[in-house]
Amino acid sequence: MPLVKDYMIEKKEIVTPGDSVSSAIELMIENDIGSVVVEDESKKKVVGIFTERDILRRFMTNRDRFINLSISEVMTSPVVTVTETTPLADAVRLMKKHDVARLPVVNEVGSCVGILFWKDIFNNFCVDKI
Repeated sequence: MPLVKDYMIEKKEIVTPGDSVSSAIELMIENDIGSVVVEDESKKKVVGIFTERDILRRFMTNRDRFINLSISEVMTSPVVTVTETTPLADAVRLMKKHDVARLPVVNEVGSCVGILFWKDIFNNFCVDKI
């Protein structure tokens, strides 16, 4: 049975709730990525995710001060997470249920160890097989 660890990638782009939207966007641009995981620095626990979708949704409602907001004001939280040993089928069901394209992968204490992308699963099961 395929597990999340077989399809996830290591996630190094992590921000804290107090970081600015501007710094998170800069990190996303520098690394050519569509999301950053938000982790509570003191607890080392994933508390949210900030995605391109969050940028689009939140910008229109806070246009004048958007760049100066903190990540905690615009992140998606609570965030759905999985562990490395979660069966891939369960992870896909969670993605469908919550209408998300990515899931942070956490260890036993809730720290981020990676991220699972819908596109990687799709490429492996569909595109690469055709």
